Amino acid sequence: MTNSKLIFSMNLGYSENLITGNLALDYGNGQIINYLATSGARGRQTKELLWEQGKLGALPEGEYSIPTIGYVSNVPGIQGYFFHIQPDPISEKGRRSQLGIHHDANAPGTAGCIGIIRRDSFDKFCDRLEELNGQGIKRLSLIVQYSK
Repeated sequence: MTNSKLIFSMNLGYSENLITGNLALDYGNGQIINYLATSGARGRQTKELLWEQGKLGALPEGEYSIPTIGYVSNVPGIQGYFFHIQPDPISEKGRRSQLGIHHDANAPGTAGCIGIIRRDSFDKFCDRLEELNGQGIKRLSLIVQYSK
């Protein structure tokens, strides 16, 4: 299972409604589990805001990783397990930090994290990552890609 990875994909564009996408847990053996997820806040999920700190844009495209064991956060909008995305996205356009994968609690949308929409789906996601950790997999690759 060392080929396990996460792939987050979503369409970007301006919308008054929250745009959702897909977070796929690919086990690398043909088994893929999909989660309804989002990144950014409604009206702010555009390519122009990917690198703007404090503007609630989506997580910038790229390759990252997350630990398979999260930590509990009481930050409003997270309220539960948080899997810190590393490295923090940095480019000539700017820097984004303190981003992760969590349940999309409270107001719909995130400040740049990946939020799994349904609580029961997020709980199953946590269980699956814990199982991978028990198999010796401490980090998973995370690929973030957008279409317009």
